[in-house]
Amino acid sequence: MYKNRKVICFIPARGGSKGLPRKNILTIAGKPLIAYSINTAKKVKYIDKIFVSTEDEEIKRISHEYGAEVIDRPTELASDTASFLDVVKHMISVIPETKNAVIVLFWVTTPIRKIEHIERCIELFDENIDCVVSVMEAKIRPSWLLIQKGNLLQFWQKGIPEPNRQQQKETFFYMNGSVVVTSSDFLEKQKDVIIGDKMKGYLMDEKHSLDIDTKFDFDLCKLIIESSKI
Repeated sequence: MYKNRKVICFIPARGGSKGLPRKNILTIAGKPLIAYSINTAKKVKYIDKIFVSTEDEEIKRISHEYGAEVIDRPTELASDTASFLDVVKHMISVIPETKNAVIVLFWVTTPIRKIEHIERCIELFDENIDCVVSVMEAKIRPSWLLIQKGNLLQFWQKGIPEPNRQQQKETFFYMNGSVVVTSSDFLEKQKDVIIGDKMKGYLMDEKHSLDIDTKFDFDLCKLIIESSKI
């Protein structure tokens, strides 16, 4: 873990959403969705400041209400085609505290993360790696994926043999979109993506990896939160 560096939490939250309109402020158990990320960040012992980046006036108001500072996102960075890296770089450029800081990125749509998940990710981050990412174990293997070719399906990776005993010992993971821990200096040097080749992973279970993209995801998340009183 880095010593003597500020830890800044970034929460990007634009107003638009095609799959589930206004999803960042939909209400679960009496609180808007974004409030869950802000409230969790406030309880993490390492985080010094919390910033929400948005162009949306209602999200700005809610973010202030729950104790986050707000960065006004330019309209061109709030479109469906805007680069997430550009959004993060904009936040770094307008916040003086981010110089030489550890950056913790939250996605609003994964609200069931726990305090210990974030703290452990921060503890795993050091000067020898580019970032720490939260992950979930994949249920399927790459060799089982199918793609559409015309009116037929074919294996995504042709020529991959059936899993043998050695392959069956391998475990595959995917980023669950809950937490990324990196540094401002690393992000400033990036050209395309927010992650690097030198990554550590923090494994989370299926429940805490739930990402809201559709109405079904939202209903499931609402059921879990309201039944467990998170």
